[in-house]
Parts: sequence; C-alpha cells; structure tokens
Amino acid sequence: MAEQSDKTGRKIKTRYLVIAIIVILIIAAIILIPRYNRYLQNKRAAEIRSALELVRNTIDQEWKTTGTISGIRMASILQKAEVPAKVSKNWTFVVAWKDSYLYTTEMVEKLKDVNDNSTVYVAPYRIILAYAKPENPLGEGTKIWFKGDTNSYHGFGVDNKIEPDWVEIFPEP
Repeated sequence: MAEQSDKTGRKIKTRYLVIAIIVILIIAAIILIPRYNRYLQNKRAAEIRSALELVRNTIDQEWKTTGTISGIRMASILQKAEVPAKVSKNWTFVVAWKDSYLYTTEMVEKLKDVNDNSTVYVAPYRIILAYAKPENPLGEGTKIWFKGDTNSYHGFGVDNKIEPDWVEIFPEP
C-alpha cells in the first residue's frame, strides 16, 4: 500500500514538473520570439540600407566620372558596388533620374548662393528605390529609398513611410 501511494506521489510530482517545464517554455517563447523577430527586421533593414548606400555611392561616382546618365545600367552598378548576391536576389533597384533641364536649373540656383570656393552638389536623380521581390522574406513590395534632393533615406527600417511621394517624383505623368 505504501508502495502504491509512493508511485502516485511520484506521478503527481512528475505531472507538476512537466507542467512547470511547459509553462517556462511558453513564457520563454512569449519573451524571445518577438525579440528574435525584431533582431531579424533590424538585420534585414541594415543589410538593404547598406546595399542602397553602395548603389548610391557607385551611381554618384559614375556620374562624377562620366558626367552623364547615358550608359549607366543597374546591372553594372550592382556589380561595381559589389552588392551581395543575397541582396540582389531579394531586391530590385531602380533610379528615377531628373531631366536635364530640372538638373541644370537646380544647379544654377545653388550656384547663386555660393560666395566661396565650396562644393555644390545636386543629385542627378530624384530617388534610388529598392523594392522587395516576391521571394523576399519581408514580402513583395516592401520599399526603401534614398531621396536625392534631401539626401535622406526613407521606408523600411528607417521611418514609417510606406511609399515615396510619387507625385513629387513624377510631377507630370
């Protein structure tokens, strides 16, 4: 009889132990899963922002070297910028160039304000945009962009903007 109550006591202790372990695992999952997801989001945001910066710097260098947008192809930019294959597999990069009249007008306006021998830079593009392809874990259509006029990044991982201001980019359709 004592043996049976001893077995029953062990069964109860084992059940409590199993329940306690399950509760601990659930609490750990509730705490750790959101942190891990945030870590992945931050990692992906840093990865694409770094790639976008490489693309922007390479485009700027090509522009300074050649003085024209003619012949600048995104495939060669991605290769020269050494954008990782994983990034170019998941993202598409696009440049919205300014027309030459607008670029020249902006340059002349900026030069009017220069009194010393300082450098004046006017971006030859409105934005450089990266948007997620269907196979991207973030989901198709996620966007991050560099706005040339304000020298600023927007979109995924930067701010809460989801889309660029398309009317500003393409004022006359």
